[in-house]
Amino acid sequence: MEHEETQKKTGISWSLVRPFQMISISLLSLLVPLSFLFLSRLSVSSSSAPVTVSGVFSLLHQADVGILYTILSLIIVSTLIHILSGKPECSVLHSHLYICWIVLFIVQACVAFGIEGTMSTTISIDTDKSFSLAAQERWVLVRVMFFLGLHEVMLMWFRVVVKPVIDDTVFGVYVEEERWSERAVVAVTFGLMWWWRLRDEVESLVVVAEVKRNLQIRLEGLDFVNWWMYYICVGIGLVKIFKGFLYFVNMLILTINRSRKGCESCLVDDMCNIDDHV
Repeated sequence: MEHEETQKKTGISWSLVRPFQMISISLLSLLVPLSFLFLSRLSVSSSSAPVTVSGVFSLLHQADVGILYTILSLIIVSTLIHILSGKPECSVLHSHLYICWIVLFIVQACVAFGIEGTMSTTISIDTDKSFSLAAQERWVLVRVMFFLGLHEVMLMWFRVVVKPVIDDTVFGVYVEEERWSERAVVAVTFGLMWWWRLRDEVESLVVVAEVKRNLQIRLEGLDFVNWWMYYICVGIGLVKIFKGFLYFVNMLILTINRSRKGCESCLVDDMCNIDDHV
């Protein structure tokens, strides 16, 4: 009886904190698409108009952007390795939650400081006409693959960093089982963010470099990094589509084999019945 009452109390407490968990997951998982949005705006603004800022702020801004690029690059590469190998995510961070806390705090601080810095220096984020035309000319298939790849990167961020922190904070222990509701919250959040801002602005990561190349303007190091990050996400999306196609073909073959075996068993039963009658 005491065990059943304890389970009931635990279930009630978990049901009360579940909405808080979902809200936290949706907000913290958005740090990855927000980072891409900030970097894309920064890429356009830096190429359209020079910005004069103080020396201290310039150093802080460069450190902020460098740290953000480093963490995003690690997440993207980890996602690519995971989706190619098919192995589960590395569990090293799960046993060292303080690392997850530190990484989460750093990314949140970098995004907040970057957006604040962009607003304080009154950088214009309106894209140039050449950038807009170049973005519109991109293939729809490439955009779809980038969408799927960025969603996979966001899932990696959620599974490796966000979920351990949220579970430890809300439940006091890391829950390895991933609920469908958690994946749905991440997918819906990413879809809303994509529809609201990302679909119109994130193309700047690669369009700026391509426009500069066409206009014979010297490319900077960050332009190559943006181009690299964008097409790695496209590659992740391509692998995801290919795996989905293979899964569909495999399921189709299994269904056909099962139907054939069912027909063969029916024929064998009919032959046995005929032999019995004879």
